[in-house]
Amino acid sequence: MRSEGKFYDDKNFPRGFNRSGVFTISEATLLENYGRTMSGLASGAMAPVSDSESQFLAEIRGETDANSNFAKCWLKYVYKTTNKVKSYTLCASQRKSANSYDDDTDSDVGGDDDLDY
Repeated sequence: MRSEGKFYDDKNFPRGFNRSGVFTISEATLLENYGRTMSGLASGAMAPVSDSESQFLAEIRGETDANSNFAKCWLKYVYKTTNKVKSYTLCASQRKSANSYDDDTDSDVGGDDDLDY
């Protein structure tokens, strides 16, 4: 696979692929060095010039199983950038209205009149 320069995705990975916590070191290196080529091949902007690039296209299109590191890495990148992350919490956040809490300024609490000196 040919290298077309460094590949960065500041929108999805502003601190870089290495520091994202999503990719391994080898995957981050593959994306940085060959990401432009993989992106161009996947979008159709570039034509494959070698057998490895033709194999890469077949693997990412689903025509063959993804066995190469390039295809596995690119499919992982596409999955992480296109699928929204769902997060679940275990606590309920039902907010009370402003008038629903009990205020301690009621008149039946007792004032200075109730004190015996």
